[in-house]
Amino acid sequence: MKIDVAQRIQVLRKRCGMSIRQLAGFAKVTPGIISCIERGKNSPSIATLQKILNALGTDLATFFSDEKEKEEGPVFFREHMRAISDGERNYTIVFPRTPGIGVEMFDEHIYPAKRRPPLETLKCDVAGCIISGSLVLEIKGRKKQTLRPGDAFYVSKGQEHRGFAASNEPVRLITVYYPGKY
Repeated sequence: MKIDVAQRIQVLRKRCGMSIRQLAGFAKVTPGIISCIERGKNSPSIATLQKILNALGTDLATFFSDEKEKEEGPVFFREHMRAISDGERNYTIVFPRTPGIGVEMFDEHIYPAKRRPPLETLKCDVAGCIISGSLVLEIKGRKKQTLRPGDAFYVSKGQEHRGFAASNEPVRLITVYYPGKY
């Protein structure tokens, strides 16, 4: 099933009673970006989409979930997992926001990019383990670290940080967010 991001954002914005200009202000992006996304002229990066969804009071997992395919019980089958991408990162939502589960888990692929991603500050803790490739992890106020397969990290909520591929090789990692509010 293909998700129409442009249409979903527009519907959410209207449900929240916001103008394009108001949403842009809350998301800290330009009104032109919102307009282009809603008209299907541009696809947002995952970072931009997160800002927009936060301003709309939702998150990636909820935005991309399909209510028709809710899992029953403690098992989540890969074929029901949602994948999203912005060209520089692919995320598979392993544990979607689900009553009774306090974490969200993602299987991430980070691809080499010409520019470093912006620093971000999350409202939750994030932990990760590198499966393949090398990840540069920057946490504001700390020394930059390069992590290899088997290395793990933990970033407390509120800490500015970013991660990116250390070389021309993609990075695969499993990340866990607690509480599940990403």
